[in-house]
Amino acid sequence: MHFLTLSYTGTLRDRLKLFFESRQFHSIITAIIIVNSLLIGLETSNVVMFNYGYLIDLFDLVILVLFSLEIMLKIFVYKTGFFKDGWNLFDFLVIAVSLVPAAGSFSIFRALRIVRTLRLLKSIPKLRLIIESLVKSLPSIGWIVVLLSIVFYVYSVIGVNLFGEMYPRYFGDMGRAFYTLFQIMTLESWSSAIARPIMDGVPFTGIYFITFILIATYTTLNIFIAIVVNTMNEVSLENLQEEEQHIKDFVSEENRKLQKQLHAIQRKLDEMSRS
Repeated sequence: MHFLTLSYTGTLRDRLKLFFESRQFHSIITAIIIVNSLLIGLETSNVVMFNYGYLIDLFDLVILVLFSLEIMLKIFVYKTGFFKDGWNLFDFLVIAVSLVPAAGSFSIFRALRIVRTLRLLKSIPKLRLIIESLVKSLPSIGWIVVLLSIVFYVYSVIGVNLFGEMYPRYFGDMGRAFYTLFQIMTLESWSSAIARPIMDGVPFTGIYFITFILIATYTTLNIFIAIVVNTMNEVSLENLQEEEQHIKDFVSEENRKLQKQLHAIQRKLDEMSRS
């Protein structure tokens, strides 16, 4: 009764998919990325390269082969679906850049190997959540940029009219005024270098600088932070729902395959009983 020893192992593609989506695989990839980043950093030391350069180059080659194999196997597993995921495209481009010969006119690509470190953004869930939240926040952030641009424009026109003649270095034209307001918004030496000297020459100008800082630095940037935080909560909820749906789909697929095997076993038992 050898047919009773049948057990579900799945196809090679199914097993590879489970492996790629496992916590152990992500831990291994994260460790390899960290080691690779440290090795690339060691290459900046002439002493280290003189004594251990051949070993570092060998390890770098092995890691590149592992990364390339990972990408090829993922394409085999996910097929065209691989390129529908933005993170997979990012990995593909990073490895593609690493495969360019780093010699002659392409020597710049040797330095660009450090971009492999950016794969940590995908491998570490918390970093991935932040990046996804920032990307998803871009439409809303765009409107904040529009609002900030309007504020800059209004205050630049006022600044040129009020201070342009006396302080052309800061408000001589719209371009200088924009740059000055940007420095004020960052709170970098705005009081001692810009505001106080102008206040000594033009009275009541403190209202101009204080209102601009309140609007541009505190109000607008706090709205920006609120949008990012809110988006992070939304992305976290979406990821949780996707994981739950993935588990449900996986369980349903396993049940379907198990039922199929049970029906096959039942047919064999029926055939044996009839014989």
